[in-house]
Amino acid sequence: MPEPTPPPSDAVPEGAVGDNALSETAPDPDSPLRKPGAPELPEGVIGEDAVDRVIQGHTYDGIREYDNPMPGWWVALFWAGIVFAPIYMLGVHVFDWINDYGDDYAQAGARLEEVRAVYAATGPSFKTDAGALREYAGDAQMAEAGAADFAAICAACHGDAGQGVIGPNLTDDYWIHGADVEQIWTSIAEGFPAQGMPPMKDQLDEEARAQVLAYVYALQGTDPPGAKAPEGEPATATL
Repeated sequence: MPEPTPPPSDAVPEGAVGDNALSETAPDPDSPLRKPGAPELPEGVIGEDAVDRVIQGHTYDGIREYDNPMPGWWVALFWAGIVFAPIYMLGVHVFDWINDYGDDYAQAGARLEEVRAVYAATGPSFKTDAGALREYAGDAQMAEAGAADFAAICAACHGDAGQGVIGPNLTDDYWIHGADVEQIWTSIAEGFPAQGMPPMKDQLDEEARAQVLAYVYALQGTDPPGAKAPEGEPATATL
């Protein structure tokens, strides 16, 4: 194998020392590719004017391993990590100085409840989406609260027990305008003026209408005496 050709003299600044000096370009004496009698690498230059510091003996095919110091910021972070590790371990597992995952999770949950409370106080006053209506319809307290409005507004046509008078029976499994929670909500809110049922949205706010909705659901299957014959199509009012 031909010996390496030294770089041109103008490739290295004049007066350079260390591995950048022309005298440092000879092959590694321990390389298996080095021809006997070829010049050896001189000792690495170490001193104030040296370009690089070389680990003695760590040379491979002319490639030297440097022993330059790490940057000061990296060394500082390294030692800071070593010092911080036992402090963190003691703070989490022994003295409870530092929050662990469970603490953070509990704090996040508490914060979420605070946000929900603020939203409930400043956001929409009452929800009427399908999921909310199903919750209202199955709430016994909502049904109890709707009994008074039902008696005052609805009983004249549907009977005090929902058995039906002029209007249909609300206790059986037959429905004229649908038994789905949203269909009943619309029936209560919009009414059927052409058939003599006024819209309840003109008399009751959303919460009061939801309470009447819950009361209507609570009437299902009660089978009061004198119940009117079924009207409409069979459909079970389920949540």
